[in-house]
Formats: sequence, C-alpha cells, structure tokens
Amino acid sequence: MIRKLTCLFLVLYSVTACEEIYHPPINLVSGHLIVDALVTNDLKQNYVHLSKASAFYDTNPMGPVTGATVNLLDSHGNTIPGIESSQGFFNFKKIPETGQNYKLRILLNGDIYESETVTMPPNPTIDSFYTERVEKKEYATNATGVPIPTTVIYRELYLDAPITPACANYRFVTRAVMEWVYVIPNTPMAPTIYGWQSLYNNNIYNIAGPKKFSQNDKIEKQPLMMLPYNTLGMIQSGASVAGWIFILNQYGTSKESFDYHEKLNNQLTADGNLLDPVQTQIYGNIVCKTDSTKKAFGYFDLNSTRQYRYFISFSDAQPSDNLIVRELTIYPEISNDGKTVNLRPEWWE
Repeated sequence: MIRKLTCLFLVLYSVTACEEIYHPPINLVSGHLIVDALVTNDLKQNYVHLSKASAFYDTNPMGPVTGATVNLLDSHGNTIPGIESSQGFFNFKKIPETGQNYKLRILLNGDIYESETVTMPPNPTIDSFYTERVEKKEYATNATGVPIPTTVIYRELYLDAPITPACANYRFVTRAVMEWVYVIPNTPMAPTIYGWQSLYNNNIYNIAGPKKFSQNDKIEKQPLMMLPYNTLGMIQSGASVAGWIFILNQYGTSKESFDYHEKLNNQLTADGNLLDPVQTQIYGNIVCKTDSTKKAFGYFDLNSTRQYRYFISFSDAQPSDNLIVRELTIYPEISNDGKTVNLRPEWWE
C-alpha cells in the first residue's frame, strides 16, 4: 500500500512540476549596427541607411546613428564618398561601373566596418512579358463564422528572362496602378471622376535565379503579380475599371544576394516551427574589422536596374478574350492614389 501511495505521489509531483513556466535566459544585446543599403545604376534609388539594434525587451526605438563616414571603394583604390543627407542616411553622386568590383566601408566611433567585395552586374533585360487567367480557391467566413471555399479569378503576370554568366540572378519590385472611372447615373451633365490607387505584391522578396541541377539558359514563367477581376469593395461603388498601369522594377543581382534574400523569405514566411530561422541567424556580408565582437546586420549589394511599364486591360464579362497588353515608353511620376473631377491626369492610359 505504501508503495502504491509513493508511486501516486511521484506521478502527481511530475504533473504539477510540468506546469511551471520556464523562462529561458536571453542576452540583452543591443547597439549592433544595422546597414540597409541599395546601390544601383540609378542615382535616385541609391542610399545607405545606418541604425542600431535594440535589446530584446526594449520597446523604445534606438536613436539615429551619428558621426559615421560611408564610402564605396573600388578595386583600384578609388573612393566614392557617401554624402549624408540626414542623420544616418547617405547617398552617392557617382554610379558604379559595370564589371567593376566595390566594397562598402563604414567608419563609426573609431571602428571600421567593411563588406565583402561585390561586382556591379550589367543592366538586366527580359525576354518576354505575358499574362494568364488563373483561378484560385480562397476561403471567406459566412455569417456564422464558418469558412466557405470560393473560386476567385485573377490575371497573373509573368516574365521570361535570360541567364548569362554576367547576370543570372534577379530581384523584382512591382506596383500596379488601377485606373477607375465613375459617372453619377441618371444625372444630366454629371461630372466624371477619374480615380486611381496602387496595389503592391512586396510581402516577400521576389527573386529568381538558375534552378539547382538545371542547365536551362533562361528563367521561365516567373510570377510577378495577380490582378483581380472582381474589384468590388476596392473602388468607389458604381465605378468601373478603365485599366491597369503595371510598373516593374527589375534588378540584376549576385548569387550571394539571391541566397541572402532567400533566407530572409524563409524567415518572413515562417509559421512558428521550432527550426524556423530567426533574423539573427541570417548573417550578411559586413563585418567589423577592428573588433570581432561587434556585429553588423545587413547586406551590401550592387544592383543594376531597369524599369518596364505596361498598360493592361481585361474584362470580367469576357475574361479570356477581351485582353489588351501594351508596353509603355514614357514613365511619368504617378502618386500612390487620388482622384480628379472632369480632369483626366496627363499620364492616364
């Protein structure tokens, strides 16, 4: 009997012991340098932004990095100085040369941070741009909260791009400007409202490169964005879509940059599994040369860039046949959204 009570006590103890919350020790490391950089053949896009990492439990943002010097150094010893436009923000007045090697050097509080040497790739190109009608199964909850499957129709945009020894990896940033028109019904001399708004598909990095174990000499059917046929709830009630202006920014990058952004995508799409990567496990290519205990997070890369624009129009009534795709040759500035009355914007297609 005593033996049975002893066993029962041990079982109860083990169960109650499991209820104790375990608090793992976390190193409160802060102050490490964060480098956000984009250097291309377009001076309007080039920048280097310096900031500091916060401690794990710190809810206050870190102050701006001050007193830093930022330079680009080529393989011949020439220096392109970074011009500080505001605290921690730098840009350059010269474009890196295609095929030339560069590295980023940052001087901060007596320490020297340097990146790996990176080669400036040639301007990227695409072979073809095209669209397809696709159907996606999505779920929406009904009045009782039960998820109901439904089929939603989209126009998906794709491209093919060449793979060459000098430029085989790409990154894409996309924006679609929806043009819509509204006229008050049954109203003589009613004004016409021209409206527009932008859609983005940049929740993860859209990257492309040669597939492993493949000898293919091109990137085929790279998905870019999906445009909805049904715009109910997206624009003014009673308005109709006049078309889309699709803006594609293509960047030529390196294999190392592709691998780095692929790891970031794995972290961005993590669903909470134990082995999911965390950001501090994703190391960039910048190190502190004077103190190995000081970390720098971020990645320095050179990106050749080119922009493409297309006008796209399709009808919900004839989703397969009534399609217009036309490449545009002028690239005016278009605000993110807006509307005008009886005045069609100059950039309107």
